[in-house]
Amino acid sequence: MKFLPASLTTRTLLLIVAVVTIAEITTFSLFLQYRRGAHSLRTAQVIGSQIHLLQAILPSLDEAMRQKLTTADEGEQWLKLRPDDDSVPKHEPSFGFARRLAASLKQILGEEVKFRHEGPGHFSGIWIGFSAGAENWWLLLPQLRFAPQELPSNLWLRLAVALAFLAVIAVLFVRGIVGSLARLGEAVIAAGTGSARAVVPEGPKEVQLLAERYNIMIQQLADAESERREMLAGLTHDLRAPLARLRVRLALLENDAERAGLSRDADDMERIVNQCLGFLQSETINQGAAPALPFADAVSNEIARCHEMGRAVSMRVSENAMASPVAISPGDLQRLLDNLIDNAFQHGQPPVDIFLHAKDAGFVTLEVSDHGQGITAEKRARALEAFAQLNPARASSGHCGLGLATVRRIMSACNGEIELTDTEDGGLTVILKFPVVDIEPAA
Repeated sequence: MKFLPASLTTRTLLLIVAVVTIAEITTFSLFLQYRRGAHSLRTAQVIGSQIHLLQAILPSLDEAMRQKLTTADEGEQWLKLRPDDDSVPKHEPSFGFARRLAASLKQILGEEVKFRHEGPGHFSGIWIGFSAGAENWWLLLPQLRFAPQELPSNLWLRLAVALAFLAVIAVLFVRGIVGSLARLGEAVIAAGTGSARAVVPEGPKEVQLLAERYNIMIQQLADAESERREMLAGLTHDLRAPLARLRVRLALLENDAERAGLSRDADDMERIVNQCLGFLQSETINQGAAPALPFADAVSNEIARCHEMGRAVSMRVSENAMASPVAISPGDLQRLLDNLIDNAFQHGQPPVDIFLHAKDAGFVTLEVSDHGQGITAEKRARALEAFAQLNPARASSGHCGLGLATVRRIMSACNGEIELTDTEDGGLTVILKFPVVDIEPAA
């Protein structure tokens, strides 16, 4: 329900407090109702005894004694005797205490009893009429006698202390349940980000069972992932030997046209094998394990290697990025740049421009731009997924859609960010943001 708080802890505490409060209110209501009934019965018994006594003695008393009884001080008796005259009010009371008292007196005296009251808003008391011999008399019951004595104030204080103590116990109890669920939730989130870990079964039996089943699921997923990785690694490794034999046979062919076609096929197969191996190697990267690398120099060395291979790659480095170290291994940097530059030449158009700068505080940014058709905004998220083929024709030209997925995995291991955007004069620009680290001084 929308009006309930979102937190399970708050909901559980509210439930406990609501149940205890309703139980206490119900208990006190029943107790007070019993007290009111008992008070009405005791009051009726006292009044009934007084009426019986007055009915017996009033006919035999002289006028002086009657006058003395009707003029007695308030402190001498709480039932005041009054003669039947014009001072008797005419209104019949109808509130709860008067009804209960009338029913009890009728049962005690065995006859109807007359009741009078001055009406709502008046507090003079209840007039109870009876006959003694041939005369009519009235007993005046003060307002103070209508209800039982209020509960003592220290009882409410004790109740408040008990509720506070109960709330503390409820907090500890709920924390034991919600804490276990929260830790299990953190483990599930970690599994979703690729860093799955087991949890210690704790808390209630149901939560422990849930944690145990989660651990079993994580182990099964890890076994399946390991089996898949070994299968792909073995497959790509086994393909290298047939590729080597194929190249030897190509060299022995005399027909240049057949040699060129088969050579392209061999190049496509080798490219697919290398992409799969690079993607599998990126799975074993340990976050934070790589030493700090002088990033500008390392990128320059990789670009120099591209120049040796005859690739038109230009590089610019801003002054603020010259001394920015990044935690990445040389092998990962080589795989990252190879995939980006290969994609730029295969799917874009040269020249390929590389710009290294540190405009954002705490980050060094590497931008790789080509001048091809680029990737539309709605397809960029899919382009970063493994085995994604934005153009089905590429699947038959030695591409399996692992280039940008490998780059994304390497960036995730470096705690970096990757973004695809448009080049100013047409094409695709891949923006990589690496966090700058401190170089520890040599021993």
